[in-house]
Amino acid sequence: MNYKGLSKILLLTSILTGCAGNPMRQYDGELKETVALVKNGSVKQALQQLEKNNEPGVISKDKDILYYLEKGELLTLDSDYPSARDSWLKADEFVREWEDSVNADASKVIGNVGSFLVNDKTRRYDGQDYEKVMLSTNLTLSHVMQGNYDLARIEMKKTYEREKLIESFREKEYDKLQEDAKAQKATVDLKQMKEYPMAELDTPEVNSLKNGFQNTFAHYLAGYFFEVTGESSLAEPGYRNALKLAPNSRIIQAGLKDVGRRRPGPKESDVLFVIESGFAPSWKSVTIPIPIPRSSGFMITPLSFPLIKSENKGFVPPSVSVAGKQLQVETLTNLDTMARRMLKDQMPGILLRTVIRAVVKSTVQDQAYKAGAVAGMLTNVATVVSEQADDRSWRTLPEQISVARGTLPQGTQMIEFKTGTGTHRKEVNIGNRFSIIPIRITDGMVYVGQPSTLGTELSEVKANTENPIKPQRTKKQPAKKSIKKTE
Repeated sequence: MNYKGLSKILLLTSILTGCAGNPMRQYDGELKETVALVKNGSVKQALQQLEKNNEPGVISKDKDILYYLEKGELLTLDSDYPSARDSWLKADEFVREWEDSVNADASKVIGNVGSFLVNDKTRRYDGQDYEKVMLSTNLTLSHVMQGNYDLARIEMKKTYEREKLIESFREKEYDKLQEDAKAQKATVDLKQMKEYPMAELDTPEVNSLKNGFQNTFAHYLAGYFFEVTGESSLAEPGYRNALKLAPNSRIIQAGLKDVGRRRPGPKESDVLFVIESGFAPSWKSVTIPIPIPRSSGFMITPLSFPLIKSENKGFVPPSVSVAGKQLQVETLTNLDTMARRMLKDQMPGILLRTVIRAVVKSTVQDQAYKAGAVAGMLTNVATVVSEQADDRSWRTLPEQISVARGTLPQGTQMIEFKTGTGTHRKEVNIGNRFSIIPIRITDGMVYVGQPSTLGTELSEVKANTENPIKPQRTKKQPAKKSIKKTE
């Protein structure tokens, strides 16, 4: 190994720290303002902020997957479903490129040595595992709401195949990292991380999940879609896959039990309310001292590891009131819990990569000090500064995805549900054999989708609300999104 070349890499890293277009990018810090704008109902400003953070020459000449993921989510909240779908399709190109690489030669994807030299941020970001699956789920929902049922079917199949590929890849990745650790004589033990809050990754909720990427809502959505479109034989596997992930779910059990038996009347609709709450957790970098073997013995070395923080937890209403019915709400997917399960499963591999990096850096430092005090000092500075865990993640995703389902009369209906700051009432248009009504609750802001017009209206709900927002008639043509304040 060319240690002189490695020293140059580390020295270059210290110089790049002051620039924006480099592995030292603080992504979580960038998205704080974007998330805050969404919470306040300023979606257009959030889109402007996203564009500002991704101007050519600031980060790179080309937009990365996170840009398209975040943009798709913001465009969905801003009424623009077609553009949101197109943005997510751009993001999906990155994931499919990753999938093609894994299928062609997984060892090349695993063997990304860049993360061993500087930090995990040097690895090309292809999305967290749960984000890859969530992307496909969002595309499925987008296609259904826009009436592109054939594309929705393709996306559902892709979701299942994506989950299987991720599972296979992670097994191969860990085996390869163990081989690399032996070659570098790097020993690892999670018990060494006494200062890391491992208890946050070892909760009953985290341990109840099969893994950190299979999405219960995605499989339930597939079951619902195939059932309401008259393909009961395909609906049953969707419900069964969802039930494997959430065996105690009453709404999934009911879906499987009654599959093919629900027959709405000629003026009724099978309605699915998809309620998204809060925001996905943020990823932080925490430094933990770990003993690393060196030629002179063990040395306590500060190493950085990812840490998940729940900063924008959401409120899930217990029910949705509509047409004289109380539809019970049930959470199917908790992305905060999924992220923790994924991190728990990947922590041994992260620890292996980090320790291997520490061993390589220590060797580089030894070589640099032999070359002279100045070279040794600069290399040491670069080593410390570059030691950061990866904080990249899809920040505008919801924290929780819940559903409520019922057979309702077609036409304009008033829906009512609680939020964390009051009661929200909104007219929605229910039509056709089935309807999907998307709802996003973020603090005091509520976004309610109108799939019949591909429009979304935004209302502000204040604490202790007693007077509802004055209902507006649903228009045949899409109306501009407006912000209404509770009187």
